[in-house]
Amino acid sequence: MAMRFDRFTEKAQEAILRGQELVQGAGHAQLDPEHLLLALLEQEDGIVPRLLTQLGAPVPALRGRLQAELERFPRVQGAVPEGLHISPRLRQVFEVAQGEAQRLRDQYVSTEHLLLGIIEAGGPAAQILREAGAARDAVYAAMQEVRGGQSVTDPNPESKYAALERYGRDLTALA
Repeated sequence: MAMRFDRFTEKAQEAILRGQELVQGAGHAQLDPEHLLLALLEQEDGIVPRLLTQLGAPVPALRGRLQAELERFPRVQGAVPEGLHISPRLRQVFEVAQGEAQRLRDQYVSTEHLLLGIIEAGGPAAQILREAGAARDAVYAAMQEVRGGQSVTDPNPESKYAALERYGRDLTALA
């Protein structure tokens, strides 16, 4: 399955680019799921931190654990290679994410699809998520709740999720 990054939402593309910055900044050889997950957790206005918070997973602690995990990754000696070098595990994440998007009849791969892909691909990032209570089924249920039955039909769907929650007022609570 070919990677079509033009079929990824803006937030998903931003996370991949931020992951690449993390790779270069740390002197790592390739982009791994751990870099991508850290980038997703850094998106304070993104859906991934919202989903994980809803599941009771402490996002700052998760970031700390991922940073500690990334410290253990081998560093490249000399110049860091240019371009985007994707690890086989991250390629699997992208494939799972594309499959999830198709299964949900979404037109774009979004950050929540990437999160599901990270969980499915296994490895340290998936382990950190599972230990925080973010197993696939729990994330999927929270995702359905946040999305409110909406599909990803454009490159910026996150702005539409939970719009009622952000812009509406609970009239019962105000009464």
